[in-house]
Amino acid sequence: MAASMRHMANFQKALLVARSAPRLSTVVRATSTLNDGASKVPDHSTHFKLERLWAVGMLPILPASYFIHGPVMDAVLTVALTLHIHWGVHGVVYDYARPYVIGEAAAKAAHVGVYVITGLLLAGLLHFNTNDVGITKAFELVFSL
Repeated sequence: MAASMRHMANFQKALLVARSAPRLSTVVRATSTLNDGASKVPDHSTHFKLERLWAVGMLPILPASYFIHGPVMDAVLTVALTLHIHWGVHGVVYDYARPYVIGEAAAKAAHVGVYVITGLLLAGLLHFNTNDVGITKAFELVFSL
């Protein structure tokens, strides 16, 4: 009986402390959870629609490039292919190279790598167009084999 009275007294003291200092009894929330990335995902539906429209817009460019040769068609094809490839690679990196999966530094390096690859692709295609036969003539040469 004495132990139960002591237990009751301790409980009453704890309750009094909890009422007088509510900060001590509040739940402390963690700053990070596994679902942080899922709750911070922006809406990409507009970008997705633009990518699909761009892909549909490329459909007439590819056959036309087989029949129309020249620097204008080479430039159009270069820009169209570069943007299409950039958006595809960027989507893959955005989906799979998340900071909470591979780390903050590796995720930033992956995103920078996408732009480096895109820049190198654009520079390479422009160099090929100006210093060689060009993309459209190269397609014709490949298909004539």
